[in-house]
Amino acid sequence: MDIGSAMIRSGAETHRVEDSLYRMCDSYAFTACNIWVVPSNIQATVTTRSGECLTQIRHVRSTGVDFDRLDKLNNLSREVCRDVPETAELAARLEKAMNGAPQRPWVNYLAGAMAGAGFGVFFNCDALDALTAALASLLVTFLVRRLGRQENNPLILNFLVSCAAELFIILSVACGLGHHMGYITVGVVMLLISALGATNGLRDLVHLDTLSGVMNITASLTGAIGIALGIALPLLLCRARADNEIMVLNPNVLIQLLACTVGCAGFALWFNVKGKKVLCCALGALLTWAAYLLALKCGAGAFTATLIASIGCGFYAQLMARFNKAPATIFMTVSIFPLIPGAALYYMMYGFVLQDMALGLGKGAELLLACFGIVLGFMVVEVASRYIWSARRS
Repeated sequence: MDIGSAMIRSGAETHRVEDSLYRMCDSYAFTACNIWVVPSNIQATVTTRSGECLTQIRHVRSTGVDFDRLDKLNNLSREVCRDVPETAELAARLEKAMNGAPQRPWVNYLAGAMAGAGFGVFFNCDALDALTAALASLLVTFLVRRLGRQENNPLILNFLVSCAAELFIILSVACGLGHHMGYITVGVVMLLISALGATNGLRDLVHLDTLSGVMNITASLTGAIGIALGIALPLLLCRARADNEIMVLNPNVLIQLLACTVGCAGFALWFNVKGKKVLCCALGALLTWAAYLLALKCGAGAFTATLIASIGCGFYAQLMARFNKAPATIFMTVSIFPLIPGAALYYMMYGFVLQDMALGLGKGAELLLACFGIVLGFMVVEVASRYIWSARRS
């Protein structure tokens, strides 16, 4: 239960935690085992060989993303199934996995600047805009590190952080440090939009973990509402508008590919991915976006291109997971970032907040179409992987 709770707090998807707990309980030869996992709760009932029935319930109060710790916990669950250690040894191994060296603050700030500036350029920022996006991302990183220790509500946290970041962006553009307020904002808010929650929610729905999927997606939407409110307030107070600068990708394809690669490398560091896995994540983002662009060039629509790219991303994540002996979640979450409709999610909420129904409904339709394409792509990969690995085992 300690391992399962730690996995959830590190960003594991529900079915991974549930499967790991079942496997570990089976390794200790319980005669019966029933486990139920959602992002905020774990319940387990087991029956020992002597007939004793034991039940534990754990409430997971807060969640986050620490893919290095998730990698260690995933390896620990495999070690438990292989070695079946005694209680004291298992506790010592868990403590070792939990007490790894924390990420250095400068790496976190560098990651934020890379992600914000990278996706700023991706969304057509010029040089000064990219500089402003990097500075705003440093501010976002500072506020998330400070406020995140006390505030677990994504609505409130995102409202406070995005409000401060948007005010900084407005003042920077007014002073001539940047030119395109809308482009800068979309790049920076990618740091706050929960791609992990959306991705895990979609994967949970594919695995028929309906409640977990709804909870993860709801948390992402709640965070998006906080972002929209936090950005709308400075815009209304300062009487500035950015709705004429909406979701314009950089016209240079090479710059798009380079920008999303740099941005996703930043997100890998932001999620505490370590070593060569950072390069694998960045390469996955490059290949995912390249597949999307190639599909568009061959005449596919936005939905079909998203579907093709997400299938490629899913298979790439599965291969990297086996190559690195790490959870596929690490590579899938970061590599899918260029396809995650974060900007559409933000502008949908932004339109509703400013009572621009045409903008809100239009971006909402784009959001649903992109999400459906990603879900369907992941479903294809999931089904194909099951048959491929079942055939190999046979």
